[in-house]
Amino acid sequence: MDTKYTAALVAAEWERLCPVAAAIESRFADGVAIYGAGFLGAWASGYLQRLGAKVTKFIDRDSRKVGGTIGGVPIVGCTAQELASSGAVFIAARHAIPEVEGTLAPYDLAAMSFDGFFVVRNFPRLLAVRENLLADVQSVAVFNALLISMLSGSIGPCREVMEKDMYFCLPEFAGNFDESFVDAGAFVGDTVERFIWENLGTFRHIYAFEPGYRQFKALEQRMQRLAAEWAFDPAGVSLVRAGLSDAPGRMACTFLNDSPLRHGLSAVEAEARAQQDEQAYSEVFTLDSYLAGRPVSFLKADVEGMEMELLKGAQQTIQACKPKMALCIYHYPSHLFEVAEYVHELVPGYRFRLRQHAPLFGDFVLYCSV
Repeated sequence: MDTKYTAALVAAEWERLCPVAAAIESRFADGVAIYGAGFLGAWASGYLQRLGAKVTKFIDRDSRKVGGTIGGVPIVGCTAQELASSGAVFIAARHAIPEVEGTLAPYDLAAMSFDGFFVVRNFPRLLAVRENLLADVQSVAVFNALLISMLSGSIGPCREVMEKDMYFCLPEFAGNFDESFVDAGAFVGDTVERFIWENLGTFRHIYAFEPGYRQFKALEQRMQRLAAEWAFDPAGVSLVRAGLSDAPGRMACTFLNDSPLRHGLSAVEAEARAQQDEQAYSEVFTLDSYLAGRPVSFLKADVEGMEMELLKGAQQTIQACKPKMALCIYHYPSHLFEVAEYVHELVPGYRFRLRQHAPLFGDFVLYCSV
């Protein structure tokens, strides 16, 4: 149990950044740049524009992105001219905050991490989750460590509170032998395999949802091997090439260049392309409609930022079954409060625990159980 990261440390970091955030916010009408044209940068652009900021450009080192746009905002290279003309910069390259700060330092810019700005802007709501919803001391320590990491740009706090066994680290999340398990965002079946090992090949049913074509093919191959190795009936496993959201439909699959493990869903790809290439799109269901009343006892979700949409499409299932849930909340900073707030609204009896599972800012999971 790590109690190093206290409320006082969080408050001190918040107070240090409040003037910086205010200075940048005063420049919203003149325009701000976002360093990092990736997953978080795209989300940050929409968030900042809703606050009234004029987002003038993305800055990125990846030459494959330069010349493109995100939501109509141009992506430019990391050149001296572009940096010098930026004025104010939000850093959305989460894993390289100190390095980017060093790059920006010679240009006398008003700059801070976007995650840090988000914490400053939403501090009371974040603290309400910490004070009112988290159920144990370690969860509070992890939450504080994450806030300090967001405010400071250092991954040190994440490394110090990291635990192994993502999704199965708490006793009630392993060794139950009668689970109806939903893996939302099954990828290549790595979590399904861990689930089978944790439960010694004994379970009621597995539902594994994965929209990516290549990932789903790998999932199918892995399941054939696991059924042979553990001698369970393959009829007890449903593999579904689909995404899960709050409404049924069809969405384009995207395969992103910024990491070999990253892929997701996009509603903005050309429909014609999707119709011509089965690999380019996926069906999307709500969990409620797919299950149609079938019970679930354990829901794991890592769905590339669509966790809130998934939960809204699983409202009936959650209220009826009250499953254990292991929910990734690291994709968007707003998920640090939105996910717990929404689940608590659906079922006030849920207890929430938070754990960090990687030596970087990512892979933190909200564990929900009644």
